[in-house]
Amino acid sequence: MSASTASPRLLPEFRMTGNGFRTLVRTQARLLRREPAIVLSGIALPVALIIVFGVIPAFGKPSASLGGRTTLDVYVPTFAMLSSVLTAFTALPVSFADLRERGVLRRLAVSPVPAAGLLAAQVTVIAATAAATAAAVVLIGVVGFGATLPANPALMLVSYVLGTTALLALGLLISALAPSAGVATAFGVPTMILNFFFAGVYVPLQSMPHVLRDISGFVPYGAIVDTWSGSGAAWQHLAVLAAYTAVGALAAARVFKWE
Repeated sequence: MSASTASPRLLPEFRMTGNGFRTLVRTQARLLRREPAIVLSGIALPVALIIVFGVIPAFGKPSASLGGRTTLDVYVPTFAMLSSVLTAFTALPVSFADLRERGVLRRLAVSPVPAAGLLAAQVTVIAATAAATAAAVVLIGVVGFGATLPANPALMLVSYVLGTTALLALGLLISALAPSAGVATAFGVPTMILNFFFAGVYVPLQSMPHVLRDISGFVPYGAIVDTWSGSGAAWQHLAVLAAYTAVGALAAARVFKWE
């Protein structure tokens, strides 16, 4: 059977050279820079928010309702992870669903550039962008405005890595299923808002009812923020993030559709 008539496989093997993959990564990075919505929401917004919160004097004062921490202390981890959430639930699924809608994925199924390579390049660029943004937010908050870092930096780093992989795994699952950019948005945005709520973006977690704070530990964004703030058992939060990563990635590979 010829390549032109062969049925596309579920997910192709990663048949790319190192140079080919680096070329794809550079191409995806250039395309990302041409998307003003992604640049503004995924990069500029978290940095702008930490600066705004930092220049408000009241947000730098310890509060009894926040356990002696400042509002800025509470929101540094929230804003540091914001780029990962925004890009995982909007940029990744929307861009990949758009490729599916335009038939690009089906053509890639039998081309020398596999969809697996394209997806890996997109994830690499998004993860690198989110990591750079998170580092900038933490640096501005701590060095620029005197926010306090978590007592265990190693735990903070592990939770960031696991948290980002968990968010990207869920974004990949949406990417694998959504037949169009519109459907990807319809699934991605509510998922993002739900994560925002349970991470304390709208209302600080410390001000939420006890039952909602318990639920937040089982939502990816909330589990990350809880780990950074020292709320609850760190091992439980890390286990939740690892579970989201494994289940999301495996489910995405299983239900992936070319068209």
